[in-house]
Amino acid sequence: MPSILEDPTSKLPAPETAQQASQTLTPRRAQLKDGTPVTLYPVANGPQSIPADLVALLHREFSEEIKAGCTYPMEEPMTLERFADYWFGTFAVVAVLGEEEALREGRDWEKECLGTFYIKPNYPGRCSHVCNAGFLTTVAARGRGVGIVMGETYLAFAPKLGYKYSVFNLVFENNVASVKIWERLGFNIIGRVPGAARLANSEELVDALIIGRDLV
Repeated sequence: MPSILEDPTSKLPAPETAQQASQTLTPRRAQLKDGTPVTLYPVANGPQSIPADLVALLHREFSEEIKAGCTYPMEEPMTLERFADYWFGTFAVVAVLGEEEALREGRDWEKECLGTFYIKPNYPGRCSHVCNAGFLTTVAARGRGVGIVMGETYLAFAPKLGYKYSVFNLVFENNVASVKIWERLGFNIIGRVPGAARLANSEELVDALIIGRDLV
């Protein structure tokens, strides 16, 4: 469910209201489509605030997603350090099986971690109340309905952080599952960039959809 635009080497600061509100968010519980419980943990204090082995797993998963060349615009994986700051340096959420109260070291993350997403400003300064997000579903979670659960959690958390509107900049048109999830959650296609992407799963250039929704 990717939607990124920004340069991974740069970072827009979150509005002060979002930084303050992020400290008040608590884990959100949900269920997968088969009824399995899942907990979605807010990560508001950087990658050092969650287990290092969890960050390492997500880095490996994200690297494989980039190398596959079908959903994200990057051509080369990031280093672990860059990924950790890029993904968790502003605000993020991690989806994990079960109903524990907190994340802890030593769990079998390959089986228990289902995915993650971040929330960041899409623009700087006076436009920073418009947010963007990037999503990653792990291999263990494919086909289990994690995408819709993370999307619902995004819509629950983003307004609490003070964001007023959501823009997804690069939703590739041939990523049909992702487009369906966002349409199901009330997003609309507000723009199109023709031939925006050279993807591994298409011989032709693929259009990127710009998808938006009011969060108020």
